[in-house]
Amino acid sequence: MRTSTVAILAAFALAAPVSFAQQSPEPRSERAPSTEAITVSDAELETFATIYVDLLETAEKFEAEMKAAQTEDQALDVRQRIETESVAKVEQRGWTPTKFNSVSEAINGSPALTEKVVKLIETK
Repeated sequence: MRTSTVAILAAFALAAPVSFAQQSPEPRSERAPSTEAITVSDAELETFATIYVDLLETAEKFEAEMKAAQTEDQALDVRQRIETESVAKVEQRGWTPTKFNSVSEAINGSPALTEKVVKLIETK
């Protein structure tokens, strides 16, 4: 059960950067290099896993509020607060949303990196 939970959480966290990407008016090609050009160190994987857990905590914190939203405006307000808090958590770890997105893309593009980061997340 723990492995499937982690897999589900991994899918959520790796999808989370989409909202970060929407903040930036820069074209995608200028924001993040291709996954082939990115080398991810063990230290970066560790930081990514820590941020990931932080983002999961943020999602859990707002989950009930999001489900209780009765209008699109209420849901939008909750999403904006989630995004604001998520960006702050990324920045508290010394990263930018762009860096988080780049590392996320590299992890998604490499089964070996995915396996490493899932193991790190499981230990947190």
